[in-house]
Amino acid sequence: MFSVTLLGGGFNLSPLDGLKVLDFTQAAAGPFCGMLLGQMGADVIKIEPFQGDHFRPFMGGAWSSSININKRSLSINLKEPEGRDVILKMATNADVFIEAFVPGTMERLGLGYADVSAVNPGIIYCSISGYGQTGPYRVRSGYDVSAQCESGLMAATGEEGRPYVRIASSLIDYGTGMYAAFGISMALRHREKTGEGQHIDVSLLDTAVSWMNYWITNYSLTGENPPRIGSGHLFAAPYQVFEAADKPLFIGVSTDRFWKKFCNIMKLNDLGSDPRFMTNSDRTKNRAHLVPLVQEEIKKYPRAWLLEKLGGEGIPCAPVLTVGELMEDRHVLERKMIIDINDPALGPVKVINVPIRLSKTPGSVRTPSPTVGQHTTEVLQEVGFSPQEIERLIKNKVVLQG
Repeated sequence: MFSVTLLGGGFNLSPLDGLKVLDFTQAAAGPFCGMLLGQMGADVIKIEPFQGDHFRPFMGGAWSSSININKRSLSINLKEPEGRDVILKMATNADVFIEAFVPGTMERLGLGYADVSAVNPGIIYCSISGYGQTGPYRVRSGYDVSAQCESGLMAATGEEGRPYVRIASSLIDYGTGMYAAFGISMALRHREKTGEGQHIDVSLLDTAVSWMNYWITNYSLTGENPPRIGSGHLFAAPYQVFEAADKPLFIGVSTDRFWKKFCNIMKLNDLGSDPRFMTNSDRTKNRAHLVPLVQEEIKKYPRAWLLEKLGGEGIPCAPVLTVGELMEDRHVLERKMIIDINDPALGPVKVINVPIRLSKTPGSVRTPSPTVGQHTTEVLQEVGFSPQEIERLIKNKVVLQG
């Protein structure tokens, strides 16, 4: 059905084998969290309405295919009172409950933390939202780009005098999903010791603020906002993307030792002895004079030559790759970070492999993203519903078997 390359062994070694997760999330942060848990062996049940997670059509299906691997799908109508009863029955033997609605939504459905923990005191209940479960903004809908705006990240990104830009990938969403998975892991560890479940509160804005960490500390000391210097760095120069004779690359001359090596390789001894550029502090102060001079020399050489010579001396450098080039990169291929699966809706597609390498308990990509309600019957059978009860729930439009 699908082909994957496992890291370090078979399916029976995953660290979260036996963990049952009820995943009520959509968009990116919550599904990414569920995917991470699924990669490590958890049984993640994606719970969605009859029409499916509303992000399923996004990017022609690529979004859903990439972020819902290693999950089963149960489709249910939570507006039906019996739908709530089904979920509470499932929650009695679940370990983790993840939701990503505006705070208050799950409480109105009778599925808030108090409701779920009443039937399962050991449940780890994780709420993912734009702004968190408390605070004046708690009832706002949150999005990755909103968090980039409100955290200071967007105001510090790009080039001065040009329009503001967002980070191309949904990194705040993914970071929030990672924080959620980390919080769930910590809560599970606590439950092992005490038997107690708990409620986890993570938000997109908190994630974005935490990622502005050293800029916040710097502002508290200097009162200065981060400047917008494109691919450059405030505290080092030359340290940015340059155009080689054929293709762009990043060069990071971050120390005075690297500067001497750089000038020697590039035959820029006049710059190396120029008093304006002797120290890193001098170079950052005179960045506007330095960068054009360096760029003029760099464009004389092909990228491969620069990477070989500079990289060989330990100077940080990297090619600027497109996604297409990345997928053909020999290191990425050898690490098997991109693998092939056969998606039931899209056919053969490529998805990311498990990025965390555990030598004894490796994770794996076991199944592609499910279709809506693909596993409704088998999931309900596992929690004790009889075939007759399931047939009645389907007939009464409480659940949908895809």
